[in-house]
Amino acid sequence: MNKIDKEIRKIVNDVLCKEARPEALVILEKCSEKHFNEFLQYYKDKKENICCMVLDSAKYDLVKTGYMIHSENDHFGSPYLETIQKEI
Repeated sequence: MNKIDKEIRKIVNDVLCKEARPEALVILEKCSEKHFNEFLQYYKDKKENICCMVLDSAKYDLVKTGYMIHSENDHFGSPYLETIQKEI
């Protein structure tokens, strides 16, 4: 389990719109260390748009393994990612 501290909250607030922040914090709390560290590294590299892609991928994996569910109004982890990943 990843530790969501003040620094992580600041990063999430800096990168994401207000509506997406709660979902992002849940994803970061539950995601793998690999996804968590990627998110931090892309932020440090000033590639905030990639941070969102990491959250998408992490959420997709969490949904796939049953640790989260995807709702229609969610900001991350669209079921369409499966289609895109198969095409790559």
